[in-house]
Amino acid sequence: MRESWHAEKGGKWTSYWKDEAHDPSAPYILTKCVEISGEERKELELDVVEEESIKIMLDGRHLVTLLALPRELRELAVGFLICEGVLKGIGDIRSIRVQEDTVFCESTLDNSELELWTEVRSSGCIGIKSSWEGIEPITSSVRMEKEVLLNAIEEIKERGKLWRRTGGTHSSLICTREGDIVSFCEDVSRACSVDKAAGAALLSGKDLSDCALVTTGRLSGGMVAKAVRAGIPIVVSKAAPLSTGVALSKMVGMTLVAFVRNPNLYIYSGEERVV
Repeated sequence: MRESWHAEKGGKWTSYWKDEAHDPSAPYILTKCVEISGEERKELELDVVEEESIKIMLDGRHLVTLLALPRELRELAVGFLICEGVLKGIGDIRSIRVQEDTVFCESTLDNSELELWTEVRSSGCIGIKSSWEGIEPITSSVRMEKEVLLNAIEEIKERGKLWRRTGGTHSSLICTREGDIVSFCEDVSRACSVDKAAGAALLSGKDLSDCALVTTGRLSGGMVAKAVRAGIPIVVSKAAPLSTGVALSKMVGMTLVAFVRNPNLYIYSGEERVV
């Protein structure tokens, strides 16, 4: 049994993790390092989260390679395909198969549509705002109580075991207006954690127009765009927003909430959805 160094540094989680056994099946590895504190040097063995290259194949074509935590790969593929606008919805996916580090997906997409998307992404010349073309406005009238959003941030802290063990992951969850958790995922990438949470919720058949995305990552234009394409009306983070995220959220009528620290939160757009 090993104590969690990251949890001890955080203080709040010390007693929780002292009694928890190391999970040998978890995606982290024991790594030696040297801690220098003042004049003292001490050798430690700490858990380091794993990162692997994950390939997504669509209709027999290599679409993208993502650096991600090597688990929940079906969810990652579904979330990426929809959140990045490759597919319009879960109904466009015919089949998904995972083989080692590769996810094979079959879709209803027309070959010309896939070729156009691939060319645009591979050109490397697409601008921030031009990448928002075709994004449809949010029409959901869902409203959520402030306490639901504050509790969701606390839920992320409770469920983020990999972060507490390694300090090396981001977390994202999808919750309903009542605060029920639809999905929760951790990943080394903030973007992939969103893809996985959205993918898991979509695979469960959930209508995301009545839900919120709650995450630990900064809210950039790219992160907001993922939520918009998945049909999520409210995006919440304990971290900061970026100018592109604020601009896009206002453009599409999304509710954007950041710097959530109980009892405070800051709403940058769509204030009417938080009651």
